Amino acid sequence: FIGIKNFLISLPLKYSPYFKGFYSHIDMNDTMFFQGRLSFIVSLIMILLAYNLYKRVRSAWAAEIIVLIISIILQFKYFHEFALHMIILESFVLLILIFSADDFSRPLQKQSLKKASLYILLSFLLLILNASLGLYIFSSDPQNTLSSSFIKSLNLMFFMDKTVLTRSSKILNLYADSLITLYWMSIFSAIILLLEPITYRYFKNKSDSEHVRSLVLSHGQNPMSYLAVEDDKSYFFSEDNSAVCSYTVVGNVMVICGDIICDKEKSPLFLNELIVFSKKNHYAIVFLNITDCFLQLYQKNGFGVLKYGEDACFKLDEYTLIGGKVAKVRAAINHATKAGITISEYRPDIYPDKKIERDIQHISSEWLKNKKMPEMKFMLGGINLDSPKDRRYFYAMDINGDILGFVVFLPYLNKKAYLADVTRRKNDAPQGVIEKIIYEAFMTMKDEGVIYANMGLSPLFNVSAGDGSNLSEKISSYIYENLNSTYNFKSLHHSKEKYAPTCWEPRYIAYSPKPMTLKYAYAVVRSQNQIGIKKLILFKIKQLYKK
Repeated sequence: FIGIKNFLISLPLKYSPYFKGFYSHIDMNDTMFFQGRLSFIVSLIMILLAYNLYKRVRSAWAAEIIVLIISIILQFKYFHEFALHMIILESFVLLILIFSADDFSRPLQKQSLKKASLYILLSFLLLILNASLGLYIFSSDPQNTLSSSFIKSLNLMFFMDKTVLTRSSKILNLYADSLITLYWMSIFSAIILLLEPITYRYFKNKSDSEHVRSLVLSHGQNPMSYLAVEDDKSYFFSEDNSAVCSYTVVGNVMVICGDIICDKEKSPLFLNELIVFSKKNHYAIVFLNITDCFLQLYQKNGFGVLKYGEDACFKLDEYTLIGGKVAKVRAAINHATKAGITISEYRPDIYPDKKIERDIQHISSEWLKNKKMPEMKFMLGGINLDSPKDRRYFYAMDINGDILGFVVFLPYLNKKAYLADVTRRKNDAPQGVIEKIIYEAFMTMKDEGVIYANMGLSPLFNVSAGDGSNLSEKISSYIYENLNSTYNFKSLHHSKEKYAPTCWEPRYIAYSPKPMTLKYAYAVVRSQNQIGIKKLILFKIKQLYKK
């Protein structure tokens, strides 16, 4: 409100005959011009800070206190008929902010604070020194000293008061305007640095990554758990470092990849730590693609739950290619076998092969180039041949030794289960390449004692399995039926269904606070689209235009 008030004061309304009488009570001299320019800048700063106050950013609170004090001083300096009213109003707001300081608890990023403080200090010293020397050199007053020039430079910079110039000329006016512009540009830059999004981030080093990896291998029951080691994740650790969750921030929403990763006995305590952290930083939380494991715990702690789709799961000791349901896969595999295609596992950590890696990268680049939509991230891993760790790579090769396709598997359940995460093939690869890779990889893992395999999520599939009365379920069903041309939900489901999974396991979204709103839906979509929603829409428009 005060920002808008300062903005209105800064407008050149005094030159309008409709406001001439009103402004005559405020500005009897020619000082309103200077007040107008400063009021305009202060108004922009205050409106910028107001949004961050809404987000409870501590640094915005500190900056707003400073700007309010400047604004009150400004009212005293250019005192007019309504100045007392404005001083009372701004002092009242200042007192409210001071007494409610604890409400603005989102912590400051120390590095942003250091960077901004250094920026302000250096720019202020350099500009004040420049202004002081300039006013001293250009002064026509023989009694002018360096100290008096310093006081005048403060008036010039803070209050834009060019009356400190002892003589008027185009060069002096240009010099003064340049100093004022540079000063306030520095202030704006520093404020933007101070208001850098507050995110609980670790500077990832080898020990952090290895610790997350060990927690994932020990407690990662969710097929998405291993995605925590990807570079696009931030981490929230428990106080004793025995639990972790990986996330990204969209707006004020923490989007968490899968479930919390911890021992089940410690899960209530860790979830409570996460909730306390989110409330302190005024974040909403959405868990994306969670299993039944912690579902009751989330609900007990006030989370809303929405079914997100179903995972295609395989119990390997029961899985065969016998039966009508799997006829298409069986036929495709037979076709690939007759064409002389063989399947092998690539072990880059043991027997690195540059040719294999070049072929895999080439197939991946070709596949990405021909995708209808940009590649999704966050809930999908990368190839990571430079750091394979526990990933497993199976590839198909023809009789000429050329690689035709590959699948990257991620472990979960302490390597007793694997998820087929990245699946890609050449455009001209014969029928059955991917089917043969997946089936033979399943059988290899089965022989090793692996219990489960997973082909990933069918988004929005079977979300309205109940009576269909839930509004969220209706929306999800509508999206599934009507946005299929954009996201290929149905074809994705059919590509998994043809393998005849031994079971379909439900997956959910958990969100807090309730109810389910558009900000959660936006956060879910934005977290997985690295190019952003606007660019995604433009990309789709371009695709339609090409058609």
